[in-house]
Amino acid sequence: MRRIWAIVAAALILAGCGKSTEKNAFPAVWLVRDADTIIYLTGTVHLLPQNVNWANGPIVAAMADAQTLVTELSPDELAKAPAVAQQYLYGTTSSDPAQRFDPALRDAFTALYSDKLPRQLRMASLDDWALALLMAQTVAADAALYGENGMDNGLIAAFDDAGKPQIGLETAAEQFSRFDAIPAAEQRVMLNRLMQNIANETADDQLLAIVAAWSTGNDGALAKIIADDAALAPQTHRLLLVERNGLWADWIENRMKQPGTILIAVGAGHLAGQGSLLAQLSGRGIAAKRLP
Repeated sequence: MRRIWAIVAAALILAGCGKSTEKNAFPAVWLVRDADTIIYLTGTVHLLPQNVNWANGPIVAAMADAQTLVTELSPDELAKAPAVAQQYLYGTTSSDPAQRFDPALRDAFTALYSDKLPRQLRMASLDDWALALLMAQTVAADAALYGENGMDNGLIAAFDDAGKPQIGLETAAEQFSRFDAIPAAEQRVMLNRLMQNIANETADDQLLAIVAAWSTGNDGALAKIIADDAALAPQTHRLLLVERNGLWADWIENRMKQPGTILIAVGAGHLAGQGSLLAQLSGRGIAAKRLP
């Protein structure tokens, strides 16, 4: 899988970490504040192996200080997501999934389908983006990446334990509708690139640069990766990153009018590069300070 899929499926951002016996990550944290409002911002990954410890550096103090956790989806919306997905996964036509791939990749897909993909009764009707996501999940499973180990789940559990409220920036329907709006041509490109890298057994290796960037808080390196991928799938980049970042920047601007302290945790790709959440906040005159 090329890095472009890391934009579409941030859940796979840490593929490859399981190759070491222990991994300490130091996620970057930014601070936005005025006289009576404090907002911490951090980037997350959704699936992790058991041996990654991300509770290091400024995120520890931010978790303790924040009164409310804000994630892309609230816990209630996360619970609804599987049911909501059924409204978006399928197109209006059906086709042999193997025929969606370049001829040289069809045998590799057939082998993957036979060996690892679940038996979907309506596999032929899945949209390309949904089929790609299903394939990407096999990469995650092979790398022993699970949601219960993810940073998002860890934050949710910590705020649950502390009895602190949690809210979301969008609904599951809003999130899936953006995947569904990706142009068909870009969906097909991503699908074939993913299959090529699975066939080459490089799916994990293609993400190591993102792993290193996130785990060390190197937002500059992550920004370069995102810029390269945006050039390959500009409409996907606009739909899944830039437009959502703009909506979230509006949310933060409005939230600054209320007192209190919150922690906002979104996918790490939203906080790096042109069009990022940080850049869009700056465009609204809201400065975010990187915490040491």
